[in-house]
Amino acid sequence: MRTRPFLRGAVDNAHELGETSAQVVLAVPILLSLVLMAVQGAVFMHTANVATASAARGAAAGASMQGGVLAALDATVRSTAELSAQLISDPIAVINNEQVSVTVNLRVPQVAPFFNLSVRRTVIEPRERFIPEDER
Repeated sequence: MRTRPFLRGAVDNAHELGETSAQVVLAVPILLSLVLMAVQGAVFMHTANVATASAARGAAAGASMQGGVLAALDATVRSTAELSAQLISDPIAVINNEQVSVTVNLRVPQVAPFFNLSVRRTVIEPRERFIPEDER
């Protein structure tokens, strides 16, 4: 009885049947989770930048001569809404004689598990002072 050459290779590799399927079943979830973690890292960094920008805008508004606590909070909330972020709690603005401090706490959209779900940023800016010309 004669064997065909193309069957001889198939018979030799019979012990490896299903090995590729097992590799794919193991590799695809690992690769997918790595991609999701990279996307989650990018989302986290974006939310951190939005929190910093919102707090900075609020601190700048509160530090101006016409500014105050209400101006700082209003600018912070408006900036957060314009940048499509979600506040976890109300922003905190503290003004004393020398500086303005604004704290923002934002929710991070979750793409992958095991990541921090909030970002808190505080920006401190010196208050604007008006000095008349004759006192300079």
